[in-house]
This record gives sequence, structure tokens and C-alpha cells, in this order.
Amino acid sequence: MSFIVVDYGKSKSGYAVGSVFVSESGTLKTSELLRKIENFDTVVFGLPLSMSGNYSTQTFEVIKFALKVKDRGKRVLFVDERVTTKMAKTFEKKDDDRFSAEQLLLEYIQNPTSAVELRKHEVIEPRQISCDFALFIEVPFVEAFSVRQGIGFSKDLYIAYTLFKNGIFVYRVWRDFCQALESLEKLPESVIMNEEYRLLLSELDIEGLEKIVTLFKVVVK
Repeated sequence: MSFIVVDYGKSKSGYAVGSVFVSESGTLKTSELLRKIENFDTVVFGLPLSMSGNYSTQTFEVIKFALKVKDRGKRVLFVDERVTTKMAKTFEKKDDDRFSAEQLLLEYIQNPTSAVELRKHEVIEPRQISCDFALFIEVPFVEAFSVRQGIGFSKDLYIAYTLFKNGIFVYRVWRDFCQALESLEKLPESVIMNEEYRLLLSELDIEGLEKIVTLFKVVVK
């Protein structure tokens, strides 16, 4: 069965359709994208990341749109688009959105396990946490949290998006997250952490850490 790959942009997007090769591709207005993908069960998006591997504002724009697609009952996947973007610039493709979509489709066909599925997560029995500054580690932002500022780490796209949407600066690369902690001007009042990642606590150099950590169980909805 054919699927559609999308190189998302604010005003226009590239797309490619196929299953074993590219059978159709083109560029269209992003406002027409939902109608275009309506007949496909699986939608693959290019994931725009910084060259360091961290998130960018564009990353979250794509995730926001992809969540709309998921809410329509589609299976949504992401493929790292850094290589295809570089290829489009190298070959000086005029229609680089279409070219990138074609390359993303071929990449997914050749290596489907490289794709990451977009899954919503929830916190089981969330507890109220209220503070000015907190760290988040692989926990989505939920209504029980009243946090004015913070930084977070998550490799999960949905979790990262919920943090970003609530004003938390979120890292995808653990090393960069740890470096950011070293330059903090004030200590966090709370560390909100997924219990499955508790072993990472040994890598955090924070005074009185054990007194401010709250562990949560996070599951896929």
C-alpha cells in the first residue's frame, strides 16, 4: 500500500507518494495538505533538526501540524531530514521541497526502522507541582504542573512538543542538556522526571538533587 511523505513548510510543502519507488511527487500550498493526505493511512514527515541534533522552532511547527494529522486517525512517522536538505542545496534543486520529499520517501523505503512514530503520552496519577523554575526529563507537561520557567530533555517528539508549547526550552541531545545545566544562574526548585530514566540522575551535578526530584510514570495513550 502506498504512503505519502511530506516535506512540510509554512506556506508550501513538498510531497512524494509510493511504496517501492516514487510514483507521484510535487509541491502544493500547505493549506491544501490535509486534503491531499486524506486518502493515505500512513503519513511520513521530514523531521527538521539543527545540525547538532537538537530541536528548532521549525521542528515544533511540523509536530504541531502532524498532531492534527494523527487526530484524523492517521499513522504518523518522522524521518530525519538533515541529509536530504543538504542534498537539495548541494544539487541546487529549484524545487527543493519536492526533491527533499522524494529523497525522504526513498530513505524510508530503504530503511523503515529509522523512522520514529508520533505517539501521545500521558502521566499516570500526576501530582501538583508549583515552582518558578524546574527541570523536565522525559515527562510531558500536564495541567498539574504550574511552572513558570524551565529546561527539559526528551528524545520523544510528543513530550518535547508539550514542553515547548508551555515555555520550556527542551533539548534532544543529552550532552547539550547537561552543559546547559552547568551554566544555570540559579538552581532548579524541582526536577520532574520519568521514572524509567532514574539512572540518569547519577549524571546530574545538582546540589541537594535527591530532595527536589519527583518521579512520574509516563505511558503511551
